[in-house]
Amino acid sequence: MSDHIPFEIQVEIIKRLPIRSLIRVRSVSKAWKCVIESSDFIAEYTVRNHDQPQHLLIKYYNVYGEETYDSIVEDDTFPQNKVSLAVPLSVDLLWNSYVVGASCGLVCLFGFYRHDDDAEYPPGEATAVLWNPSIRKSVAIPVPDVDGYDEATFGFGVCPATSDPKIVKITERKMKDVACSSRWQVKVFSLSSGVWRNSFGNLSDSLADFMGPRSQVTIRGFHYWFGVGDAIGGDTGFCFLISFDLTSEEFREIYLPNELAFHDSTGLHVFNLCDSLAVLQEWLMDDIIEVWMMENGDSKSFTKVFTIDKPSYCLSRPLEFRWNGELMMRMENNTGDFEVLIDYDPFSEHINDLGIESQCHTLAVTSYTESLILINQLDTVVDDEDDEEISVEQERKV
Repeated sequence: MSDHIPFEIQVEIIKRLPIRSLIRVRSVSKAWKCVIESSDFIAEYTVRNHDQPQHLLIKYYNVYGEETYDSIVEDDTFPQNKVSLAVPLSVDLLWNSYVVGASCGLVCLFGFYRHDDDAEYPPGEATAVLWNPSIRKSVAIPVPDVDGYDEATFGFGVCPATSDPKIVKITERKMKDVACSSRWQVKVFSLSSGVWRNSFGNLSDSLADFMGPRSQVTIRGFHYWFGVGDAIGGDTGFCFLISFDLTSEEFREIYLPNELAFHDSTGLHVFNLCDSLAVLQEWLMDDIIEVWMMENGDSKSFTKVFTIDKPSYCLSRPLEFRWNGELMMRMENNTGDFEVLIDYDPFSEHINDLGIESQCHTLAVTSYTESLILINQLDTVVDDEDDEEISVEQERKV
């Protein structure tokens, strides 16, 4: 830009540039680089540019057993604009990881770091990784007091008020801690602080268990999990939703209509549909999925909006909704040796095979947007013991 244009005007122009242009112009001027990497600019850009292009992150093990990450742009060219992602070292080192969630362009994964000389399970240190695929930045965060996949439930989201990424860790207290006021211990990690601390809110003791790492979603500043309530008098426990406000850090229970609350928990899924909370009720024997939508967080507002007839000639399961309402599903082949990723239009019942084959039960699809969050971060591992940060490359040399 011309030196005759006031710097304040230059900044206003820069704010309107797309992500890829911002990445390039950082190298033009030190002053621009400082502005673009400032926390205030990142936060404002995140709020102002919430309509950044959508992408689908597809994580799977291919038929050769190789962990693979693909990305498909959600636009009129779908699914032509598909690329294979080169993952950062912090992601590549994770063993048998799963996606906790995505928010404001960041994807959160959890797994255990592999050590070449350690063949025991679990292989190394429990670790969460925050990854921005659009700008190829990541931060690895050690997770204390977790030795196995079933020992903790995680949530993730970016605080809408501060653009600060937060990870929630929920564990059940040990027997020696029964004198505590709650059976659940909640820890929150915020990237700005770099430490795990106790949550401001508490979970209800009526929660007996969570329904697995894939029964959760982040929408508009709230993270939602499916939970199971304690059975009364020997009856089957009921299902309900738990929300976590990423700003206030308060928990809230959202009770479901009886049709959902007492449905087989393996047939319930929670998704983001058109930026609203959707519960999918899957009838496994009838090959149908009923879609319920919630308004204002009130169980009385849950409404059954439409029914999806699943492809009936082979086993298929829902993975994620696209922006246009089409459903991404995994579908096993006739012999059950592998599965393919399909895009399914629930109204025309048209199936679009996306040409991705994976080992069975390894496909995961997550929507994410382009964002600048982490642009001012090194690829680091945060040491929870002494609050030091070292690069992943340095970690490998230690």
